[in-house]
Amino acid sequence: MVRRSTIGLTSLLVSLAAVPCLAQGTGNVHDEIELTRQEVRANRQDIIRRLLDLTEQQSQAFWPIYRSYQEESAKLGDQRVVLIETYLKNSVTLTDEQAKELLSQSFKLREKQLSLQKKYVGKYQKVIPGVKVARLYQIDNVLDAVIQANLHAQMPMAGDSTAQ
Repeated sequence: MVRRSTIGLTSLLVSLAAVPCLAQGTGNVHDEIELTRQEVRANRQDIIRRLLDLTEQQSQAFWPIYRSYQEESAKLGDQRVVLIETYLKNSVTLTDEQAKELLSQSFKLREKQLSLQKKYVGKYQKVIPGVKVARLYQIDNVLDAVIQANLHAQMPMAGDSTAQ
């Protein structure tokens, strides 16, 4: 079971990694980010469904809680999109003060995301076994890491005038 889950996670992550976070070339960055977010949300739920292996009773209790978590997480994602768009608009001409402010906002968003995860762990533990809760957070953290890596690989470095 564990080996199957590991293989399944690896193959699903490879397919998710193929989702472009920011398409190369011109276009509306906001629309590109939103399209990617929608695709990631759909893939994320499918990956979690496959790897958690919940019973019917567990599924009925778990998914409404998870959807509520995703709704709250999406609000933080909206704030991240604004932060990314601000960064992309200013990355070449970024001042020290702007850089400090963007970093501060980024740290605050990460803290909010961690607080949200902590808020929901108890809710999950009421409806699914602790091992499955741990697996959920493991999957969620791996997915977030892949998405972040894709996103950051496509973003210009601060102050890099060659990225234009």
